[in-house]
Amino acid sequence: MSTQPISNIEIFNTLLHENHQEYLLLGDLPSENVKVVFTGGFNGIQVVWNACVRTIQDYALHHEVTEDPMQFIDISHKDDVYWLEVGLNVSVIDKAMIERTIIMIRNYKRLDFGRHEYGARSKTI
Repeated sequence: MSTQPISNIEIFNTLLHENHQEYLLLGDLPSENVKVVFTGGFNGIQVVWNACVRTIQDYALHHEVTEDPMQFIDISHKDDVYWLEVGLNVSVIDKAMIERTIIMIRNYKRLDFGRHEYGARSKTI
């Protein structure tokens, strides 16, 4: 499966339709870090999200964090590609967690560029 970022929504929607999928999973579950590609709204347009959904513990292996880090969403746009990194305070990422994350992103109406922390600290670990 391709690891190249996807930016063209029409081509991506066709790919999803042909494969009877609602999103594209790039990796195996369960995992502490998985890439997923899906569509959603952003600033009034439909975009393709190239996302990395990871546990806070996995994120902490590569980044400095506080003793009790919060969950986060980090949104960026570069070279016509929409990037999304989501850090979740769970021990493992599974299919249900991926699907809840997609729903959360699609339902959130005020997404904006940058890093946004949310939720209670130490909620689930």
